[in-house]
Amino acid sequence: MKSPIPILDCHGHIGVHPDFPHYKTAPAEMVRVMDHLNIEKLAVTSTLACYNDCPRGNEEVAEVLREFPDRFLGYITVNPNPPGEAIAELLKHKDFHHPPLIKFHPELHQYPVNGPHYMPVYEYANQTGAIILVHTWDSDANCGPLMFASLGKQFPRMRVILGHSGVTWRGYTQAIETVKQTENTFMDISGSQSHRTVMEHSVEQVGHERILFGSDMPFLEASMLLGRVMTARISDAAKEAILRKNFERLLNEK
Repeated sequence: MKSPIPILDCHGHIGVHPDFPHYKTAPAEMVRVMDHLNIEKLAVTSTLACYNDCPRGNEEVAEVLREFPDRFLGYITVNPNPPGEAIAELLKHKDFHHPPLIKFHPELHQYPVNGPHYMPVYEYANQTGAIILVHTWDSDANCGPLMFASLGKQFPRMRVILGHSGVTWRGYTQAIETVKQTENTFMDISGSQSHRTVMEHSVEQVGHERILFGSDMPFLEASMLLGRVMTARISDAAKEAILRKNFERLLNEK
């Protein structure tokens, strides 16, 4: 299946994942998959940064952006520990994109999204209108979707993409509740679990303007996520918004 319109994919990675050691992760290989599915651009974070080394991981992203400037967008991945490193990384790589693209992985970094060490990053994001992609999981103590209901209100100028939308059906329910309570949170459809009618349910509950296409490639099959959108019983206008227009709008807002 190939998308009828060029996709802007909000959720991807570079580098080898320890749980998926045999996946093809070289950027040139990923571009071939993107061409096959009509993914125009993929916003990526470093797997190394998500695990334990944000400085080296963000340098990997910088290298990919230099090699493929028209195909990839770069998230600056930040770890709240040690204190001070996150802001240093944001300033060092501030030219990745305007507004800034920031990635949190609270589950792997083992720190709650509402903890004090994240607050300087939220303040920076609020000042710059940054887009934060955050890994979320159903009811997780570090990154449950409901934790962003209050944070979204506290920092209204940042935009938050709830990565995986909590993954499980209950996680989707929590993500939907957060999006309903805020004006600056969005759902990302990537995830390792598939739920019948979840696309239709999400569009019905929050509107298609608050849902973004994310593939999590190369660790999940981007064609599977594209199929979720293309086979959903939603309007063509909703599919176009999810596949491209919604993320495009966020990227272009300064």
